Amino acid sequence: MTTHISHLICDCDGVLLDSESIALSVLHRQLTPYLPPSMLQAGPALHAAIAERLGMMTDQLLDEINREFKLGLAAPEHGAINAIVSRACSEEVNPVPGVRQALAAIPLPKAVASNSSLDRIRAGLRRCDMLEQFDGHIHSGHEIGNPKPAPDVYLAAAAGFGVLPQQCIAIDDSVTGVRSAVAAGIRVIGFTGVAHDRKRAGARLLAAGAEWIFDDMQQLAQLLGRQTA
Repeated sequence: MTTHISHLICDCDGVLLDSESIALSVLHRQLTPYLPPSMLQAGPALHAAIAERLGMMTDQLLDEINREFKLGLAAPEHGAINAIVSRACSEEVNPVPGVRQALAAIPLPKAVASNSSLDRIRAGLRRCDMLEQFDGHIHSGHEIGNPKPAPDVYLAAAAGFGVLPQQCIAIDDSVTGVRSAVAAGIRVIGFTGVAHDRKRAGARLLAAGAEWIFDDMQQLAQLLGRQTA
């Protein structure tokens, strides 16, 4: 027997906030000068490598890109770039098109489960007039210390409601996030509405374990209605 879905958990960047394009642009701009002379033609590859890792904690993303492209980032540069990304994503971000209307049409209790820091999540949601929708139920893998793709942040969101993970449904836009929700035992929908390549993103989310995908927030209330009826 399928457990009744009674609670909604949303990733933040790329689901609620249209911030991933900002993060991608800032990271590419900041990291390109560090490419070694032997890799000066690797700009497109760097861009693609960053895009594929969006959804990770920025610290982890920088570590992996630093190793892969031999950028030679020292701790001060690493920290400075992380701060620049965080500030841009807090101060320049806009809501994902249609998400505020979609949330208003969904009567389920709502939480956020994100790899971003609590300060960055709250600043972005406040800027986009969505903080009240989630206040008291905002969970950060950055603060928990075991970020996505580990299940901890999604498990924390379910525990914050006092319900079983199986009573929740998640929306995530990254492979990292989908794997996290699946590992937590939470059904997950993949969102591709702000992806750079929606077709490719959708295929990757389905392969990671998303039950289905959608690309327009106007579809969300109807999709969830089928699962919660």
